[in-house]
Amino acid sequence: MNPAPLHSLPGPRSLPVLWRDHSWALAPIRSSSSPPPASSGWKLTRRHAGGAQSIAANSPSGLGLKRGKRPPGLTFHYSKSAIHNFHRAFTVLEMLVVITIIGFLAALALPHLPGMTRANSMTTAVQQLLGDCALARQLAMSHRSTVYMVFVPPYATNASVPANEQSSFNNLLTHQFGAYALVSLRTVGDQPGQAHPQYLTEWKPLPDGVFVAPWKFASQKPVMVTSTNTLSGTVNVFQIFPFAQVQIPFPATDAVSTSGTAFAPFLPCIGFSPLGQLATNGDEYIPLDRGRVLYPVGAGVPAAPVAATPMEAPAGNATNNCNLIHIDWLTGRAKIERNQQR
Repeated sequence: MNPAPLHSLPGPRSLPVLWRDHSWALAPIRSSSSPPPASSGWKLTRRHAGGAQSIAANSPSGLGLKRGKRPPGLTFHYSKSAIHNFHRAFTVLEMLVVITIIGFLAALALPHLPGMTRANSMTTAVQQLLGDCALARQLAMSHRSTVYMVFVPPYATNASVPANEQSSFNNLLTHQFGAYALVSLRTVGDQPGQAHPQYLTEWKPLPDGVFVAPWKFASQKPVMVTSTNTLSGTVNVFQIFPFAQVQIPFPATDAVSTSGTAFAPFLPCIGFSPLGQLATNGDEYIPLDRGRVLYPVGAGVPAAPVAATPMEAPAGNATNNCNLIHIDWLTGRAKIERNQQR
């Protein structure tokens, strides 16, 4: 008695399966007139609901195949075409579309980059000065002597120059309004009248686009600067005096004049006492300005100083949109004063 067709047997049906046997692809097909190869003899088997097999037990491969009779209406064939997995790649058109979108977004963002750069330069300058003010205070207490934060002044044409240290002097000509160093005029153990000045740090320039407000060097009377806090509605007014002047060897301790004496001009500075306080009896301020400092062609090359021209951008931002380094005279600690907006 012939077994019933596969689709009429009770129990769950099995879907056609495509599997791989070495380099051959074996697939079930229906109503095929071509018989399978005689060497194969593989047939599809299944179980009835009661557990009985329609043809034979499962093969060791677990695919329900065993040598035996062929179920009606179901045969197998072999195909020599291997099974391949194709991975989709980007086309040239898709890449061009992506590049166009990136270029469009970059064009929208580029106009905002200069403003971000200026903001980063001011933030860097503020953090640099706050850190060096704290360092000057610490060195003054550890060295038990007054430490000065000395600034490169604006030079006047035909001013005197040192006979040596020409290279350092000329390099500092291009840092007018924007460089400083920490100097101590005495050290521990110096006898009265026998001072040994020393530079405690190298000359440090401020970031490009930031410099000390020019009126801090040349003003003969205090300048009033205000900062507004829109969160609390308060307005702070600061009365800023010009830098104090102290005679300090410049640009190094071994600088000498043409006459052979020490070259020590009066330089603008802020002094920190050994007690960690300011050397003056009032708060000190370092007003920072945005813009550029213009130098004549050949600045730093001639033996005579060349005056620089500071250009604020925008004009008056040192007073209208202030960035003040505020140093408390009693504690010697510095903080930033600026406009705070909602």
